[in-house]
Amino acid sequence: MALMTSPVARPDRAAPTAAVLPAWPLLTLFYGLPLIWAAGALQFAPTVLALFMLVLLVLRRRVVVPGAAWILAVFLLWAAASSVQIDGFGSWAGFALRWVNLFSALIFLVYYYNARENLDHRRVLRAAVAAWATLVGLGCLALVIPEARLTTPVGLLVPEAFTSNELVQDFVFPPLAEVQQPWGAPEPYNRPSAPFPYTNGWGSAFVILTPLVLAYLTTVRFRARHLLIVAGLAVSLVPAVATTNRGMFLGIGVAMGYVLVRWALQGRVLPALGGITIVAAVAGWLVVSGSVERILGRQQYSDSTGDRGDLYLDTFRATLDSPLLGYGAPLLDESVGIHMGTQGYLWTLMFCYGFVGLGLFVAFLHGSTVLTLGVRSTTGLLVHAVPVAACMFFAYYGLDAVQFILISLSLAVLLRARRYGEAL
Repeated sequence: MALMTSPVARPDRAAPTAAVLPAWPLLTLFYGLPLIWAAGALQFAPTVLALFMLVLLVLRRRVVVPGAAWILAVFLLWAAASSVQIDGFGSWAGFALRWVNLFSALIFLVYYYNARENLDHRRVLRAAVAAWATLVGLGCLALVIPEARLTTPVGLLVPEAFTSNELVQDFVFPPLAEVQQPWGAPEPYNRPSAPFPYTNGWGSAFVILTPLVLAYLTTVRFRARHLLIVAGLAVSLVPAVATTNRGMFLGIGVAMGYVLVRWALQGRVLPALGGITIVAAVAGWLVVSGSVERILGRQQYSDSTGDRGDLYLDTFRATLDSPLLGYGAPLLDESVGIHMGTQGYLWTLMFCYGFVGLGLFVAFLHGSTVLTLGVRSTTGLLVHAVPVAACMFFAYYGLDAVQFILISLSLAVLLRARRYGEAL
């Protein structure tokens, strides 16, 4: 397998023919999301599919690796070096899961970049719509049977010694919702989480997938069936509000605000005004319906903002004592009762892999986002809104495998279009 940053012409003989990469290994994760989740395999499927893709890339005679992927690969090497700081089986297991999730995203990125014959941005966007439909459908189901939890084939195969761990149990016997009743709350908050173990996972996926669904709508001619997607966007507000997730609405606001500002800067006044009108109408509905009051009301019983502030300060101070390699894994902060290196991917990167690891990841995510800033089409701007929002919300959201793969694929779409002049 020859790794290149760009194709190289060989004047003395014809270039070897590269094997065509099939689309199914990449698309399976998104179209198969309901079955993968129901099997209890969502934490493992991305890695399995990435390994299939890696084998296909190795068998391909020529592989082009964009510069952004090299930065992510260097970050993975640095993260691996940080593992020398880990002590304890549980910490090792958590480190391995985080590392293979990042590795899987790297393979997805490189695979799409090279699969030009069978994968374009339209196919990726259609797959994103399928994943979004699963997210919204399970979010609505969670409001009907919030305390339901699946018994899965993978869960039945995992030894009880492992499934007794609460985190492992949530992975292989996934709940539909987080049911929380903070002290003093008159009734429980049923917060959708499926197909992810926790509500913040649902929220981050919603921020990522919504712009991609809107991008898909710009690539197709209007047909009656597309009204189902538009109706689904309206229905999605119901489980979204039920999450009472402030960070999710902030992320959506950043993504949509970015697109509207870019339209305005391009002189596209009418689309910008239309978008502002829609956003204002949704915001008005949230206020009038009492949704905003419900979202803010949960904070009266749970001061998550104050707890996070204390945790972030303690995390930063602790990292100063191990600034290069970090600690490899989160550690309990006894003063607030929460693990340092959690409650946001920025803090995970800084605490687990030190300031160098954080810098490398920022170089990948923020650097690639800036590099692809030249995109101008509506489709391209909506795809670009995903990494733009991620550059902000990674400070308070964790990034599971599916979420980071979607962000990486969005960047891959933009980077490949920029490299080869593909129309978005």
